[in-house]
Amino acid sequence: MLFNKGNYEEDTKEFIEITAEEFEEKLAAGEKTIVYLGKAVCPYCRKFVPKLDKVRKEKNLTIHYLDSLNTPTDPAIQSLRDRMGVRTVPALVTIDGPGQFTNLNADSSLSEEEITAILDKKS
Repeated sequence: MLFNKGNYEEDTKEFIEITAEEFEEKLAAGEKTIVYLGKAVCPYCRKFVPKLDKVRKEKNLTIHYLDSLNTPTDPAIQSLRDRMGVRTVPALVTIDGPGQFTNLNADSSLSEEEITAILDKKS
């Protein structure tokens, strides 16, 4: 299976794109949220996203998407990733309550079943 930017954009089109600032607002409010961090140029993200999108469809989930492409030049994304312990992408993070989050330690090797199991534990 070939992975290209077009496929990535197709697989993330139903995700709700958010900024680091919007993530911070949701975190402060404690709005329960699932956030995927990744970028189209990342081969591991392109491998992970179709599986996450399939789980999203099957479980009728809302997934927010923080594009991490600008991490090197965006201090807000850098700070957020450092605080959440997100060293690499793809990453999945849940907001669990006011100021509370969980880094689900997701990576491209996870199967759809494993992604489902991880998200089921958080719901």
